[in-house]
Amino acid sequence: MSKSSHHRGFLFSNKYQKKFVCVDFYTYICKTTFKIKVYMKISKFITSIFFLITFFSFFSCEKKTIQKPDNTIVVNDTIYDFMDINWVLVSGRLYMQNLDNGSKRVYDHFGGSQNQSSLDPINGSAVPFDDITKSVTIWRFTSTNFILNGGNFYNFTHTGNTISVVGLENGSSRPITITDINNTAMTVKVNEDYVSSNGINYKIFSTLTFVKQGQTCNSCEPNVIYGYTYNGVFSNTTSQNSIVGTKWVVTKYYDGFSNNYPNDTLYFATGTQYTINGGTYKSYNSVTNMGNNMTTLTLYGFYTIGGDYSGMVPNTFVSDGQINSSIFTDVFNTNNDKLIWMTRIQ
Repeated sequence: MSKSSHHRGFLFSNKYQKKFVCVDFYTYICKTTFKIKVYMKISKFITSIFFLITFFSFFSCEKKTIQKPDNTIVVNDTIYDFMDINWVLVSGRLYMQNLDNGSKRVYDHFGGSQNQSSLDPINGSAVPFDDITKSVTIWRFTSTNFILNGGNFYNFTHTGNTISVVGLENGSSRPITITDINNTAMTVKVNEDYVSSNGINYKIFSTLTFVKQGQTCNSCEPNVIYGYTYNGVFSNTTSQNSIVGTKWVVTKYYDGFSNNYPNDTLYFATGTQYTINGGTYKSYNSVTNMGNNMTTLTLYGFYTIGGDYSGMVPNTFVSDGQINSSIFTDVFNTNNDKLIWMTRIQ
């Protein structure tokens, strides 16, 4: 073979070799591009599936919030009505924690012959709300107010399971926490406070159990709170038990300027209501203070001396039949103190 023919053969071979290389490279590029497109589509598909799984998992696992109107209470994801119902008090407990030594004790408000008590038996009731009587005290919540015993009207606020009765006679309020409720009964925690007796400091609160008026419920009162030792009925001897049904004449009062002789007649019709000269019912409370042998007598609407007044009288005033020169103070601190003389006539 001549040199020229050999050179032409090499060129011919190199020419087609380049062509085949190009074809192979092109094929490789096409295959690679196809694979990339396939991988991208698969990736998008997987991403979409993952998103859908996450989306449905989130909403299927999300806890549903119970929507409730303002006239209901939710306990254990169950909705209960509490408004426009007459709640009758059937039992109550007083919890006391000794802040000096840490001991915790619990007492019954009622038991035996004791049917009346106070949410603050240490210092005595400050307002009618604090005075409680088994099977007599009635609470009612309406869309406009809170009604106590069918005759005392107050405003209240409601957030969750907490209610606050506001605008009481001395300007204070009483927060209430509903701790348990069902279709028949309701238990609340109320009057959490700090008090002192005989030099010992206590933290106190009460739990009260009510049933719907006209219904009965056995063993509705919850168990005693863990950590408290039961100590029987709290001795809260009140003069209400003996003052009910008695009549008294206000023979004299001194207002800081002169003596006055109204001779108005007070009749204590029930454990919480009295009248003046046979007029409309007004609220009162009479609670013995622990440790000082005195009773706090609070008369609301006592227009004989000009308003709402409260005074300390001896525990024996009912049997003595006399109140002599006892100081009565305006509940709202807007009027002068008055010295009162009263005589029992019935």
